[in-house]
Amino acid sequence: MADRKKIAAIATTYFPGSHANLIASKFATGFPSKHGILKPRVDLVSLYMEQLHVQDVGIDFAQRHGIKVYPSIRGALTLANGSNGDWPTAPDWKDGELAVDGVIIIGEHRDYPKNERSRRMYPRRNFFEQVCGVIASSDRSIPVFNDKHLAYNWTDAQWIYQRAKELDLPFMAGSSIPVTYRKPELEHQLDTHIEDAISIGFFHSYVGGLESYGFHALEALQCMIERRQGG
Repeated sequence: MADRKKIAAIATTYFPGSHANLIASKFATGFPSKHGILKPRVDLVSLYMEQLHVQDVGIDFAQRHGIKVYPSIRGALTLANGSNGDWPTAPDWKDGELAVDGVIIIGEHRDYPKNERSRRMYPRRNFFEQVCGVIASSDRSIPVFNDKHLAYNWTDAQWIYQRAKELDLPFMAGSSIPVTYRKPELEHQLDTHIEDAISIGFFHSYVGGLESYGFHALEALQCMIERRQGG
């Protein structure tokens, strides 16, 4: 039997109902489905959280499931602590080597500023850039998944896309809506004739709510209409 793949979760924060809790946790506990709980085929071995929430559940969850929490993205990907001293002056400093087979980036929630367009400035590009730094210096490519849209502005989104191409990364991103429960159960047959479609979504009133929830509405629509004639 082949060795199970190891994955790292890179998150902004981890509290009940957060995206880290709803996504990363399932790689340790399993995925609910109409057929019961589907066991993960990979092992979540490391976790990085940029901000500690007042209702944090990430540290306790990690301890209960044997997942190590690292103080840096580099550490979570190399499974190695840096040093007790300050880099680069510490004589015992080691960068470490890429030691995981995949990465989940969850840049959603917690205390980040808004810009002049009322877009919440989640550090998705910053997270991705650090992940790519470790990957690029390791001379091997691993899959990376980015929760939701790539960035809050076009420049960062384009940079992420181009960087993924440069490193030949199996790069995926998107909403969880296309793979969630459907009531009633509905999936169009391929090449279904569809002339018109509309998506009705939920809008939260907090700053950036249209961006966050509008993205889910768009992906709900896309996963339905992409099965129409012509794709």
